Amino acid sequence: MHRIQTVGEETSFSPSTMVLALAERVTAFGTSSLSDAELVSLVLGTPGTVSRDLLDSIGTVSSLPTRRIGELSLVSGVSRTRALRLLAATELGRRAIHRPDAGAPLTTPGDVRARCAHLASEPVEVFVAIAVNSRNRVVGEWVIARGWESGVNLTPRQVFTLLVKEGAHRVVFLHNHPSGDPTPSPEDVRFTQRLIEAARTLDIKVLDHVIVASGGFASMREQAREDVAFG
Repeated sequence: MHRIQTVGEETSFSPSTMVLALAERVTAFGTSSLSDAELVSLVLGTPGTVSRDLLDSIGTVSSLPTRRIGELSLVSGVSRTRALRLLAATELGRRAIHRPDAGAPLTTPGDVRARCAHLASEPVEVFVAIAVNSRNRVVGEWVIARGWESGVNLTPRQVFTLLVKEGAHRVVFLHNHPSGDPTPSPEDVRFTQRLIEAARTLDIKVLDHVIVASGGFASMREQAREDVAFG
């Protein structure tokens, strides 16, 4: 029987040879038959030693969404272009799984929390924008930024550059608190007011800013009504 060499057994690396070997296995058994290291090798076009070194440096593939290009490119054999390619593949996979569901109207903060409940367990802060139509049905959802455990670097310009490009008219913002406490911080309140002010100049209506955490969720419209003018 012909034996398929895995990426962990290469003696002299050839990208074409590796791809052919893995393609044969994928054809027969599907992509689920490949190990994490083999999937990374296919995306990067690098030998198994490089993909294993990369995985050793980050722990598991589940932590890829929280990594940065500069961090990944510190691994020998991983250029900034390859790191960018890997992060792009990771985001593409996330979008393929979490597709916007236009049939689920978001009428309450609880609906928003239920839609993004998975963010409550994220180890870093993630800022999301969800565009809805006049019936509050989702027409688009985007992860605008990922930060670290205690915050995220973001400006209203970054947020609305994307929303204007996507033609959004009504939007709900959402982010998580890895600390487990969904209570809005003073900075959350200030940033939300800045978002609302910027949105008004662009004729975009901000419906709410919801915070999710392992300890529950909070609506900025409900909890910070005295400090934030949603209108």
